[in-house]
Amino acid sequence: MNGVIPKYLVHRLFPNAKFSIWVDAKMQLMVDPLLLIHALVVNENADMAISKHPYYVHTMEEAMATARWKKWWDVDGLKRQMETYCENGLLPWTPDKLPYPSDVPDSAVILRKHGLRSNLFSCLLFNEMEAFNPRDQLAFAFVRDLMSPRLKLNMFSVEVFEQIAVEYRHNLKPGVGTSEDESEGSKRAGNDFLYVNGSC
Repeated sequence: MNGVIPKYLVHRLFPNAKFSIWVDAKMQLMVDPLLLIHALVVNENADMAISKHPYYVHTMEEAMATARWKKWWDVDGLKRQMETYCENGLLPWTPDKLPYPSDVPDSAVILRKHGLRSNLFSCLLFNEMEAFNPRDQLAFAFVRDLMSPRLKLNMFSVEVFEQIAVEYRHNLKPGVGTSEDESEGSKRAGNDFLYVNGSC
């Protein structure tokens, strides 16, 4: 959770900043950050700019991938999280959710205009990650869709993302982040994983 603090609570760490950019350690920006803020936030009159996920549109797809690829060890916790969200108003993405083009972001690069809506969104998202797990993509749509006032979000395309940043993969060591590193109480996702009354 240490990395989540500067990622989402940057407005508390730097209260006088008007804009901020988060760039994951695995990424390198290829464009001037000021140009990015101007093009993706200011010109779009957005509170926040973030890329759409390259593969997933629905939160449930990301949750199943998180379990399948062992990005989070507590499968029962993931299931509880998704059940909680579905019971409290999370719906699958449909065109009714436009202008939001997706429920799943690629949060490796986040551009923000600090203000009421983006600060509230960041705080609410941080609370969800603290309550469940640090996988920010899982709580993203739940917080975005249910918060008030509504977030002005520019979810730019994957093609734009690929033009502004280059990814350098982490070198994984055996046993770190794999099943060897999991606690004894964890288990693999089964076929019934995240089936919640067929609603999500």
